[in-house]
Amino acid sequence: MTYKDLRQKVEEVKSQLTPRLMEEAVRTLLRQGEDPGGGIAALRLVKHLLGDPGLRDIETVWAYERLKPTLRMALEQIPTLYFMEGE
Repeated sequence: MTYKDLRQKVEEVKSQLTPRLMEEAVRTLLRQGEDPGGGIAALRLVKHLLGDPGLRDIETVWAYERLKPTLRMALEQIPTLYFMEGE
């Protein structure tokens, strides 16, 4: 995936991300299993939302930095989920 394609996909996710979609994505990933340390890692969530589980880490981090405010806003509206930043 080129960065132009990735940028376009990130913008698409940002415009479509609702608390309901976020909750569905998290629940789907939880059914697949928790990440080490519990919960769902942000990079795994981003890959899932972008529809590309094979996305390289450097591209995923790039996308995450742009999606982070939108992810946080959606999560803040779901009382059963929370955003936790690691070390």
